[in-house]
Amino acid sequence: MFHLRQMSPPYFALLGAVLLTQLGCSSHPSVAPVSGKVTLDGEPLRFGSVMFQAVSGGQPATGKIQEDGTFSLSTFGDDDGAIVGKHRVRVVCYSSQDPAVAAAAGPAGDSLGRLLIPEKYTSLGASGLTAEVPADGLSGHEIALESGKAGGR
Repeated sequence: MFHLRQMSPPYFALLGAVLLTQLGCSSHPSVAPVSGKVTLDGEPLRFGSVMFQAVSGGQPATGKIQEDGTFSLSTFGDDDGAIVGKHRVRVVCYSSQDPAVAAAAGPAGDSLGRLLIPEKYTSLGASGLTAEVPADGLSGHEIALESGKAGGR
């Protein structure tokens, strides 16, 4: 039978050192605050969502677009930002994300509705949108979408 008394003091010292190094270590990569604004044909996008996916992989950062087109990203906690490094970016904006439409639909409304921006922007691979998140964060990042229609929307 094994007894704690049989363990030597150096073993306890080593065990303590290992445990101390693990306290305060996070399994999450470094994140930095990210905020910005999304426009479509120069006008603020009033609702929708933004996703930043690190090229290196890991948890994506997402944020809800506010009525004035602004957003802030969250990865592991509220408004903590995005993983530091290069990102591919996508934006989605469906009619069901309009706060007025969502309120009218009630809790049963789970249809996405009509896509209100060009489909290419909804795909990380096709959007052509990228961002670099520095360690000190990214503030006021502009995401300018174009509808492709002559004269705007």
